[in-house]
Amino acid sequence: DSFLPSRPDDDVGAANDVSTQQSGGDGENDASVNIESDLKVDAPPCITLQQHTHYWEWKKYGDEEWIPISSCWVSPLNIDPVTEHGKDSDGNGEASWIFPHQMDLCQVSTVRPRSKIPHSDCADCVIDGLESVNTQDILIYDFGRELLGKVYISIPASSSTTLPPQTRLPPTVILRVGETLEEVMNGDADHFEQCLDLHYHLTKTDNARSAHQFIVEPRHVWVSYHLLAFRYVRVIIGKDHHVNVEIACQTHLPLLKQCATFSCSNGISSSNDVEPKIHQLKNGELDEKIWRIAANTLQLCIHSNFIVDGIKRDRLPWTGDLAVSLMANAYSFSDEECVRWTLTVLGRCGMDKLALQNRDEIGEKDSVRKAAMADSHVNGIVDYSLWFIISHWLYQRYFGDTHFLQQEWRLIELRLKCLIKLCSDQENGWLIIHEDDCVFIDWTVDGEKSTALQILWWQALDCGISLAQKMVGLIKESQMQSMRDTISRLENSFLKMKDIQLGFSRHSHILAVLSGLYTRLDDRASEGDWSNPDSGDERWQTLCRCRNLYDRSQEALLGNQMPPVATPFMKHLEVLAISRLGERTSALKRIRSYWGGMLDKNATTFFEAFHEKETSADVAQFYDRPFGRSLCHAWAAGPCSLYPEILLGLRPLSDGWEQWICDPLDCVSSISTTIKTKFGIIDVTLDSENLGVVVPEGSTMILMDKGYSSGRYSFPRKSLISAQRVQEWSNKYRRWQHHPTHIINPNPMIPGYEGIQMTDVPTVYQLPGDDLFYMSFIGYDGIGYQTFVTESSDLLEWTNMRLAMGYGEEGMFDFGGVVLGAYLYETNDIDAPRILLRKNGKFYCLYGAYAKKGTAECPLYEPDPGYQGLASSEDGLHWQREHDESILSIYGPGIVKDWEHSSIYQPWLIEHEGLYYNFYNAKEMPQWVEQLGLATSKDLYNWTRHEDNPIFRVGKRIGAAINDGYDTQFTSDAKVFWDREESHFCMLYFGVGKGGAHIMIAFSKDLVHWVRDPKPLYTAGANPSGLDKQYAHKISLVWNPRNETWYMFYCAVGDAGRGIGLIT
Repeated sequence: DSFLPSRPDDDVGAANDVSTQQSGGDGENDASVNIESDLKVDAPPCITLQQHTHYWEWKKYGDEEWIPISSCWVSPLNIDPVTEHGKDSDGNGEASWIFPHQMDLCQVSTVRPRSKIPHSDCADCVIDGLESVNTQDILIYDFGRELLGKVYISIPASSSTTLPPQTRLPPTVILRVGETLEEVMNGDADHFEQCLDLHYHLTKTDNARSAHQFIVEPRHVWVSYHLLAFRYVRVIIGKDHHVNVEIACQTHLPLLKQCATFSCSNGISSSNDVEPKIHQLKNGELDEKIWRIAANTLQLCIHSNFIVDGIKRDRLPWTGDLAVSLMANAYSFSDEECVRWTLTVLGRCGMDKLALQNRDEIGEKDSVRKAAMADSHVNGIVDYSLWFIISHWLYQRYFGDTHFLQQEWRLIELRLKCLIKLCSDQENGWLIIHEDDCVFIDWTVDGEKSTALQILWWQALDCGISLAQKMVGLIKESQMQSMRDTISRLENSFLKMKDIQLGFSRHSHILAVLSGLYTRLDDRASEGDWSNPDSGDERWQTLCRCRNLYDRSQEALLGNQMPPVATPFMKHLEVLAISRLGERTSALKRIRSYWGGMLDKNATTFFEAFHEKETSADVAQFYDRPFGRSLCHAWAAGPCSLYPEILLGLRPLSDGWEQWICDPLDCVSSISTTIKTKFGIIDVTLDSENLGVVVPEGSTMILMDKGYSSGRYSFPRKSLISAQRVQEWSNKYRRWQHHPTHIINPNPMIPGYEGIQMTDVPTVYQLPGDDLFYMSFIGYDGIGYQTFVTESSDLLEWTNMRLAMGYGEEGMFDFGGVVLGAYLYETNDIDAPRILLRKNGKFYCLYGAYAKKGTAECPLYEPDPGYQGLASSEDGLHWQREHDESILSIYGPGIVKDWEHSSIYQPWLIEHEGLYYNFYNAKEMPQWVEQLGLATSKDLYNWTRHEDNPIFRVGKRIGAAINDGYDTQFTSDAKVFWDREESHFCMLYFGVGKGGAHIMIAFSKDLVHWVRDPKPLYTAGANPSGLDKQYAHKISLVWNPRNETWYMFYCAVGDAGRGIGLIT
């Protein structure tokens, strides 16, 4: 239901009047009314301590929407100090609404102090202007946890004097509260952070029980006027009235049910990363406690159906805070209503001024218009206007509420329109910061904020475009194009920078990782035809600038060179960024160190700000005030969402969890959690044996690159491979050094074969008892492929090139060319010598072949369809066809599916547990997609296709990885090995996607189910000489024990043509 007038027909619109008195249920009391153009409409409620309300006046311009054009402030209502209800303007009767800070929440319960604290060190002191009192008249109570509520103080009337109860004067009572002992002991009124006024009344015997359950006789009762945030209470009572004093708190909590659960017992050591006091808890106990306290923190900050910042101050909704608390809410209470209400109110902040800025009557260069823009920002802060748009996107991602987006879209669109029109550089897209603008980013003293703001501006535009795409029929194409043009100009400005990360602060690195900016810049730099990518110097240099952005941010965020973040708000984003970078164990340790550090400071809820080196005495200090910090703050509730994502990899990939990912960490012993979604409950349990998952109806889980629809699943623990483990395994195959030129040139001038124009498909091997290295490779002469062999003693200088296997006879499947390379080795170990296995007196090799041959007048290059054959050799140097029939083709054996109906390409052969495995890539046209399939055999002659083919599909850009898009067209030319040290199989393959062809890696425990590392081991264009500007693919990996170095030979296509390159 809309809080704004809907699009009016003729001159009549509709609006909703929302009551601010919530009492459970839906929390909305909507009444649809017709409004004329000059009728004032109440704005939705706003959490504020200011005693005034805000009215808007709505007018219609032509055929446009009704928009607010002016506002006025009305006088505060008269408040009855006893009933706290408002009076009307004449002081009579009860008003129809009350102020937000006077609202009673839905759930009220009585809590008594957990303990009484001795006050022996305060003898004969003057406190708060009173005359000297005895320590027995000063009472200090510890409620044991942070509370939000009203303090009740009760003393028996009979203990005062001998007069009748109705005529006895109450004793003097002074209340002090505090979140810390230091605050509750404070007597300086200049340092009070809350109003501590008390309302007094004398209870009567006949209604005492009904009024207060703990009263059983006439008593003097004092009740705090306002809701107070505290853990400790100090009561100072006039002399000799301390007998039978009763203290209680009527706590106020929202009627929220904790929909999610979280329990953990894991074995990740934290002994070197956190303070000693935390070591008293086991890791699982610590994680559970942090998660539970984070949930309690958030619950206390859901106030009157809004998510506010803190319970001591300010009790206001802020959009930056909401971005974090929204995610925490999704993994704990899953209460979308409080998010809707908060976004609704924040969307109307400064809306009257924003609409004024948008009026066409005001000139473009009107300085008043520009200056007033600062007053129209959400919460009065530039970046909070950006967080407002981002928070709407986050709400859709975690809750999937399209109806609400439709309701609020006009406000989102108007804010985007004004930001683009008034606040952005029309030439370069940068967000312009005016003199009067307030920029927050984080509570930091050092470090510039403008770069982080520009990244946030890009993210807001990106989120705005994503939201607009859901508003079909509600957005004009001109506005959509305006957003696209602005973000394109902004991306171009980033790409033109010689060093995109120059001047980055820690906050800039965090936001750049989380926003997806780096991926977008890489996408933009990689634009073009993948089959013939632009190899110009300008594009190549731009690609080089973009390809290492994530690595540099990872190094910056894991290091200590930059100043730390100042708040749990930004700490949550930092931990999330580190987790998204694949360093989930490091992210977990940071949670334990940071939020566990607050527990060391006696926290029962989490703080507004915190630094791990703070002393206990520093905890309450903020804003140059000794007790200015709120120790229960919503933006500190981040662990609610961080733990499930870090430990189990649980996060939505599409709106409302329609598609979501599960990726448990390998090193977690056991964990269970539930998450409520619009589709139902996601239930995940991980123990030492199995992973159990309940996928609700209508949603899809992604686990190890495979989708699972609704149902109950159980996966053996030993079969799982996490994304972090993939990253760890692939790290030893990174950091390559370049050889400046081709090892084998495109035209190697082989005697008798001088017409070769290109060389390709290197495969290095050795022969039993021979120290030389041999390499087979193919040469293309315009007619077809033939395979040649060369030799080397050092893997660098290659000589004695000669034919290994030439064209087949006319009419045979290999008449048009042969591609040797899938040799049968003595061992599949990745770091073992590539020695050929002699079997029955022969060496064997599977090879790719083509039946069609070109001519000098009509060249052919890889003519469809391809075939596979079996070759043999007695010396390992000269090869011939072993079997006259093709072993695998588009014609059989077995069922040929669509993915391979166009052509069969290069095989790779290994033997494992008595079975031969043939990994091959095949093509589907007309889209030209190549994927990897598997066939098996017991004798090398007769092969059976695997029923789950293709076993390794092209990558999909589902948002699960920050480095993706490199293999969306091809996953080809697999080279599979066994890593004995880590006990897994690894597959090196080439992916084709953005930017050309790249060398990539995937891992498996059973040769069938594979998990890729979305980040290439080596990208096209990585060689600074330009040797591989277009393609880097078709590898041969060799470990040289002589110098303990990996040698990777590959087909390098660039400025020097297509030849064999080398990286080590």
